[in-house]
Amino acid sequence: MWPLLFLIQTAVALDPVQTAIEHAQGLALKKNRQEATASLREAIVQQPKAKAKLIEALQQISKVFFTDKGQKAFEAGQSLMFDNPDMALQQLKEALAQEDGNLAVLATIAKVQLAKQDCGGAEATLEKARRMNPFASEPAVLEMRTLVCQKNFEALRERTRLLPTLDKWEEQFVQYLNAQAGPPRKAYDVLLRVTEERADFPEAYLQLARAEQALAREDEPALTKYISLCKAVTTKERRRFSLEPRLCQSLKEAEDELAKKSADL
Repeated sequence: MWPLLFLIQTAVALDPVQTAIEHAQGLALKKNRQEATASLREAIVQQPKAKAKLIEALQQISKVFFTDKGQKAFEAGQSLMFDNPDMALQQLKEALAQEDGNLAVLATIAKVQLAKQDCGGAEATLEKARRMNPFASEPAVLEMRTLVCQKNFEALRERTRLLPTLDKWEEQFVQYLNAQAGPPRKAYDVLLRVTEERADFPEAYLQLARAEQALAREDEPALTKYISLCKAVTTKERRRFSLEPRLCQSLKEAEDELAKKSADL
């Protein structure tokens, strides 16, 4: 019995995947996120059969908060990002100083930068996030949003082929982004499908109206839907659709456009 137990314990101890995870966790306990994530990225290359398990560990260590002070600053920044982006950015930078490389903090900073149309700043922030964890979906999708901000549609199409695994909403958002890079006919078809699948996402209706305008089609229903959704949008919905940091920023423009159309009748 004892020799068998010894063999089992030895096998577990020599499991390179578990050893890699425990090593990274040990580094994380010492608040060394950069080295911990680097060791897991190396382990993923060396142990491809255990990729899923190692990525799960990488995701956890990428986002874990090491300090109460950092987490509180992050939460304060999150609560301010829609109403006071400048103050939110200040809080988030304080959080990052406490939580070096925290993926959640970096992604939220990038969202605020995109809301402020700081395309270059968001790009630099997301490069840090992507280097640390190339398998995280949110920074990858936000990176694509940055390319739309820069109107770099060629790079957008290329990056689409290199995305990590996405959830359903992220996939729909990527379709919405790519529609802005395509010809009007294709954009119309894609955006119509997005509005059917995600009927509460305002920006898809605005882009649908733009595609309809390019095709000389009636765009008033899409503009009207965009306006009505934006007027009723809640903080909860802004958080749910935070991949689009400039949600409803074109509300007045759409209202003026619709008013002019009515006046011209």
